[in-house]
Amino acid sequence: MIILTDTFSDRIISSHRTVRAAVVAQRKHLSAIRRRNGVNSYTTYSFTCTDGRDISEEILNAKLELDCKL
Repeated sequence: MIILTDTFSDRIISSHRTVRAAVVAQRKHLSAIRRRNGVNSYTTYSFTCTDGRDISEEILNAKLELDCKL
């Protein structure tokens, strides 16, 4: 499981089975924050894998894949 955390307010946002789903959830969460608080609003995130493996490369690949589809 991949846990998406808002590190700005130290809260767990959601957990996902795939890295891609966690990246999509991050983008949706940030979009909602910007809708409520203005386009210059931001927060910081962390992705944590419950089995302890390093998923930083998978996160980067998922973000690049989603950017190419836009």
